[in-house]
Amino acid sequence: MTDLDLLASLPYTGDNEPVLNDWARAEKSLHTTFPPPFKKFLNTFGGAKFDDFLRVYRAGADNENADLIARTLAARHTLTETRPHLHRLLEDRGTSTAEVIRWGGTDNADMLLLIPHPHPDRWAVLTVIGRGPEYDLYEGPPESYLLGVLRGRLMSQVFPDDFPDEEPTVQYSPWI
Repeated sequence: MTDLDLLASLPYTGDNEPVLNDWARAEKSLHTTFPPPFKKFLNTFGGAKFDDFLRVYRAGADNENADLIARTLAARHTLTETRPHLHRLLEDRGTSTAEVIRWGGTDNADMLLLIPHPHPDRWAVLTVIGRGPEYDLYEGPPESYLLGVLRGRLMSQVFPDDFPDEEPTVQYSPWI
């Protein structure tokens, strides 16, 4: 089973239906081409919330607080203005704050970001605390990162000690 399959096998509530993402608008607005595995991840979990704490955004959501495009544009500005310690990290990876993609967030205002790379299989996950300098860098796709965190294999400096629950759950909201 893939990590995406394992995530999809978690206990859930809500409508586990295909998620509609506006990929053409997202790619045009954010000046990027998303790798097919990321599209598959968001087509499965866009709008979902893990353990009533961590939300995965959807490209083109009506609710701007759950919209990948709106959240990404806001995050790029925030990172540029308030997180200078991350600029060097991004520069060392051949990118900048103007290219990151915010694919999720938490109730504590933590940001889950993708760091693009010319090779789609080398995109990485950067998780940035809502307030403060802490961050996590994970070399791999969001579904592997999320599964690692939920299963306790990856420890985060960003997330609170009570996340995740012992038995993580997913609340699907594909129309959010």
